Amino acid sequence: MKTLFLTVSALLVTLASMAQENLSFGPVVGVSIANLRGDISNNDWKTGLTAGGFINYSTESGFGLTGQVLYTQLGAQTANKTNQLRLNYLQIPVLATYYFGQRGNLVRPKLFLGPHLGFLLNSADKNGNEIKEGDGSNPFNSVDLGATFGAGVNIRILPKIWLNTDVRYGLGLLDVTKNGSTSVQNQNWGVNLGLSFPLGRIDDTETR
Repeated sequence: MKTLFLTVSALLVTLASMAQENLSFGPVVGVSIANLRGDISNNDWKTGLTAGGFINYSTESGFGLTGQVLYTQLGAQTANKTNQLRLNYLQIPVLATYYFGQRGNLVRPKLFLGPHLGFLLNSADKNGNEIKEGDGSNPFNSVDLGATFGAGVNIRILPKIWLNTDVRYGLGLLDVTKNGSTSVQNQNWGVNLGLSFPLGRIDDTETR
């Protein structure tokens, strides 16, 4: 938890130090469609929840940087859908974003990509039973690292308040298991909605 606190604190300090007038923040909620890849078979996609918040820094040139803290449900289900592996993470994506169009437009399409860091909160089966080894240890690694990329549209619904939409893909890069003889990674599609509120302003132009 100390590592998590330091990571989030460093992200917030970095964004805040850039330019407070160009900062916005808000909540985000969505659907996570997850599966596992690698040395695994008879698995299928399963749906879960994504929820959290974000802080965003944007420039007049169209570039931005977004930090998010998300509760994300990953894992997979068996191909016959009789059981599930639920891997629930606290994810911290840091996304470089490019906004199309002009600052202040009603609609701003966007593309984004960046790394994400994940901290495993718990692992369970379909019935919510915690998954453990015979000695009582957790068979899954506590930290995950991956890449997130996607596209979306921001729509101004009130002055300086935006509805943020996006579709993204998260590609896990680390083995989620402690089994040295296999390698299994996370992957998921996400569909998210958020609301963006300003944290300050330079002039009367619209922030994202």
